[in-house]
Amino acid sequence: MATDREKDILNFLNEKSPLSVEELAASLYVSEVTVRRDLAAMEKKGMIVRKRGGASLPELGFEPMFNQRQKKNNELKQSIAKYVANTIQEGEVIALDVGTTTAELARELTKRSGITVFTSCIQVASILAKSNLQVYMIGGLIRKTEMSMVGSIAQETIRKFTFDRFYLGVAGINLETGLTDYSIEETEVKRAFIDRSKRVIALVDRTKFGHSSLIQVCEAEQIDEMITNKGDFGGELPEDHFKGKITYV
Repeated sequence: MATDREKDILNFLNEKSPLSVEELAASLYVSEVTVRRDLAAMEKKGMIVRKRGGASLPELGFEPMFNQRQKKNNELKQSIAKYVANTIQEGEVIALDVGTTTAELARELTKRSGITVFTSCIQVASILAKSNLQVYMIGGLIRKTEMSMVGSIAQETIRKFTFDRFYLGVAGINLETGLTDYSIEETEVKRAFIDRSKRVIALVDRTKFGHSSLIQVCEAEQIDEMITNKGDFGGELPEDHFKGKITYV
């Protein structure tokens, strides 16, 4: 949940980015120590990128490393994962997207049995390797920064199968750009999973709303359900983006 001062900082950065600690302190009428403390908290939430002596908004093409994202908003991701794991039925064939929320879901699924899982994410497959589930790793070109499989081989493999549900992760969701992600290559794989799934369920923690990244993943109409968190969204609401089923956990 963004504080009033954090919202003010975002508003200033929307007008000019980057800004120095000194500039922000003068605009907010607070000390530089207070600004640095706010920026540290905002960086942890993924709201800004700290630079030497100041901060900026994340660039559209800037993708934090997987292990960095894993530490941010982890409680929100875990609450989504625990809810979703309890909705998956034995006998279902599901696909798990690349991402830190789907990695949390994979951890919850290690407690389950009788489910078949397909994924293009090496991190997810590694977690599920310790389970009793049947796990299929999609082949392709390794995208080393994300430890995932991309490219034409991955897309062609996905299109040979049909999935009961695809659990989709995104980098941001914005009124103008819709559901977006950092990587063109990852997005092509996501679209292949969407095309081959009976139901598409977007897992979007509440900090993703109002943010935009490089490329649109899909139209909102292609999503069957959106699962997000209860609480303050600090501006844009899930209902602004999606008229289908929204589940708050």
